Amino acid sequence: MAKRKQQPEVVINNLVAKHMHEFNQSQVFVDRKKNAKRGYSKHKQGRYSEDYRPCSFMESYMQFC
Repeated sequence: MAKRKQQPEVVINNLVAKHMHEFNQSQVFVDRKKNAKRGYSKHKQGRYSEDYRPCSFMESYMQFC
């Protein structure tokens, strides 16, 4: 029998497996229920009160009637 030529192994680069140790790490999450009980609200900072608004929709509508 003749000897078979060995073909070179094809190297497949798996980029997901290569970089997974950089991105897949454990995280510490904030307990939202505890924060809600303490009064924390995420998107309510910096809103204007009703009397401060310079021009509301109803005032401008009433002027044109």
